[in-house]
Amino acid sequence: MKILFILPGIGKKPGERYLKSWLMEPLTIAVLKRLTPSQHETAFFDDRIETIDYEADCDVVAITTETYTAQRAYAIADRFKARGKVVIAGGYHATLCPQDIAAHTDIVVTGNAESVWASVLADVEKGQYKPRYHGETRLDYGLPDRSIYAAKMHKYLPIALVEVGRGCRHRCEFCSIHSYYRGHYEHRPVADIVAEIKSCKHRLFFLVDDSILSDRHFARELFTEIAKLHITWVTQVTLDVARDDDLLRLMRASGCLVILIGFESMNVANLQLMNKSWNAKMGGQDDLVERIHRAGISIYASFVFGFDSDCEQTFDEVLEFCRRHRFFVAAFNHLLVFPDTGTHARLSAEGRLSDDRWWLEDGYEYGTVVFRPTLLEPGQITGYCRRNKTRFYAFASIVRRAPAQIVRTRSALLVLAYWYINVLFHFEVDKRLGIPIGANLDEASR
Repeated sequence: MKILFILPGIGKKPGERYLKSWLMEPLTIAVLKRLTPSQHETAFFDDRIETIDYEADCDVVAITTETYTAQRAYAIADRFKARGKVVIAGGYHATLCPQDIAAHTDIVVTGNAESVWASVLADVEKGQYKPRYHGETRLDYGLPDRSIYAAKMHKYLPIALVEVGRGCRHRCEFCSIHSYYRGHYEHRPVADIVAEIKSCKHRLFFLVDDSILSDRHFARELFTEIAKLHITWVTQVTLDVARDDDLLRLMRASGCLVILIGFESMNVANLQLMNKSWNAKMGGQDDLVERIHRAGISIYASFVFGFDSDCEQTFDEVLEFCRRHRFFVAAFNHLLVFPDTGTHARLSAEGRLSDDRWWLEDGYEYGTVVFRPTLLEPGQITGYCRRNKTRFYAFASIVRRAPAQIVRTRSALLVLAYWYINVLFHFEVDKRLGIPIGANLDEASR
């Protein structure tokens, strides 16, 4: 069979290119290519950077979906179904909203593909496939096959994505990862991770993991092995890593120079509401941040706004915190109400959602707040987020924070990455707001 993989994009303003900061390599497609039996032919369209050929010669179309790309994914699926192709959809959104996507596809794969992908294709080949398959988490797939997008590699950010594990032991109310894995965490074999790192050509790596310290024994083993490779890497962790000086030293010795930490809020009541009160109980966030910085690791700080105790002062306090610690970068995001999360259920029960299925709303734009906040108007949340981004990524702010990155990490590569990313974010502050979700990209210029 001839299988066509598609990664949907979201809309963009006419005449504009897709946002560069969103162009990570599509690792999921490389994993699916690896799982596809060799007798099948494969091809790939990345909707973010190229025009889909709906007349392409194929038997099966496999689309990976996220909530933000759901409307676009459905439109793509409908066009291929109209041509009589067998359309398969999977991904996080397919698992969280299988009933939505089933109307546009022949097969929905929920869960993880590793344990069922070969069986799905075998059933399609026999013409005896089921409308739904569910795959269990199984991360022994070996090395992803990046040959599927090798010709496009120069269009992605110069950082190699290497999957480490999936899931998270925390149960944050707003998080779709918790809704997907329900507090379960599983990791790949260390030998596979090391082998994949060795196979990549980039000098900078993002170890993809929602919470790499969910299994600390595994993390220590992994960092010990990575230290032998002399690479530079970044990942996501929780703030409690600062409590473990030995682990911080091991991370830094193994090449970790930046960690993404979801602070989410500085407000204790907000943290309690989002079921992240453990972050507040640690106390002394300033001291914990400084301990990480003293270990030679910079921080990508992430915050979410729109919870019940947020007011204008909340935004000011967070911005001051970020300036004080001169973070590598910082994200100031409005609360996204993802389907099948505790936040979605709570706001729906309280009658505070303006649209229960906002991801399918015609005209929905990135940055739109789809619920009624307690102390602010929806537009104020969007406006204050933009204000924080504009101030944090002003050139004066970028210059003021730069020396701290040199002192902390003493890495020329990281300093170059700092300037590249911060300048990129400076020019993308306004470009992100107002991007149409699900718009027809086929007619947009690239």
